[in-house]
Amino acid sequence: MRRFRALLAPLRSRDFTLVWLGQSVSGIGSACSAIALVWLLVGLTSSSVLMGAVLSVSYFPTLLLLLFGGAIVDRYSGRAIALISDGLSALATGALATLVTLGVINLAEVFIFSIFSGLISAFFNPALGALYPSLIDPKRYDAATSLRQMTTQLARLGGPALAGYLIAQWSVGAALAFDAATFAISFLTLLGVRARRAAQAPGESGAVPRESGWRELFGGFRFLRSEPGVLVLILIFSLTNGLNDVEEVLVPRLVRLDMKLPATAFGLLASCMGAGALLGAFAAGLIAPRLRRRAQVVCGSLAVFGIAIASMGLAPGALALDAAYVVMGVSFVVPEVVFGALLQRVIPAGMRGRAYSLVGLPAMAMNPPGLILAGVLGDTVGPRAGLWIGGVAIVSLAAVALLFPAVRALNSRVAPDEAAEAIAPAAAREV
Repeated sequence: MRRFRALLAPLRSRDFTLVWLGQSVSGIGSACSAIALVWLLVGLTSSSVLMGAVLSVSYFPTLLLLLFGGAIVDRYSGRAIALISDGLSALATGALATLVTLGVINLAEVFIFSIFSGLISAFFNPALGALYPSLIDPKRYDAATSLRQMTTQLARLGGPALAGYLIAQWSVGAALAFDAATFAISFLTLLGVRARRAAQAPGESGAVPRESGWRELFGGFRFLRSEPGVLVLILIFSLTNGLNDVEEVLVPRLVRLDMKLPATAFGLLASCMGAGALLGAFAAGLIAPRLRRRAQVVCGSLAVFGIAIASMGLAPGALALDAAYVVMGVSFVVPEVVFGALLQRVIPAGMRGRAYSLVGLPAMAMNPPGLILAGVLGDTVGPRAGLWIGGVAIVSLAAVALLFPAVRALNSRVAPDEAAEAIAPAAAREV
């Protein structure tokens, strides 16, 4: 019960609760909109190439402007940037929903919408990353990250189903209008947040001096050079993100062509991963505050993640695949919670925007080559062997990461108040 209360402790912060609720609602809308957008494109074009181009074009402005967006967040206010981003997203998505409802939409306008969405993400993602740590005490970072992951997984579970219902009952425009409304809700919750600038909380890394010009823009690189353990894990995560594409590309082929399973069986796999991720986020929130070997937990979870993917290549049927996806969901989200909370501790308040922009940049950049590699493996060695190769490669990367002393040294990066709490009598821990 004590650990469960600790998991819910971040909700005692009014500002955190407002942002968390707003982003949870917005996450459901985004998951709903993603399905609606694909359904819209199917109706607008029969070309898989054009569909892929429209869906992937949003990555490019994000990749190009992410560093700039992080610098803007550090110079001004994460809350203000997130507020502007949600407002613009509500207007853009509402406009798209209106065009779809009126029946005057075409492929070019969807293309423009995707580019605009990617541009907003370049500013919104680092803004949100910088805002969250300023809203709570550092000893609550693990619980806060766990709560965020839990609602993210719930959105991924419920959003697509809601999209299907709205499209079937009304139209694609209705699903997009719902997403626009959730952006408006998130905007209103951000308006109610009292925090204006990222404050330096007790137990965190020191503030950084204000820089100018190119030095400010590339300040995140200098921070990562000063934290080699963090840099190694970011690179490992990025490579893993690319190798994970073998699951996205090869499992559908395995399920439909090799196993001859129905579409319902394939759809169940996503639900199994979502259930596993939800379970993992809950468990990580309970145990993470007491962890002292965070590096081993992160790398061990990555290894289990790779084993789950490799086992898909050996799965004899649907039940084995379902089990592998549950394990993959758990082992995917545990490093997200544990490493995410660690990042919040070591990144100085004045560097959060730039640092978080760099955290996501290499992982996003690995998606295109990862998808190509997955396709090549599928065509040359087949889906089963391709899954096994990708999974074993991820396990190997996790093992290599632990060979670095700087990675193992991350175990000592615990906030002072947490260290004191760990050695205090159990009765003294109660507030």
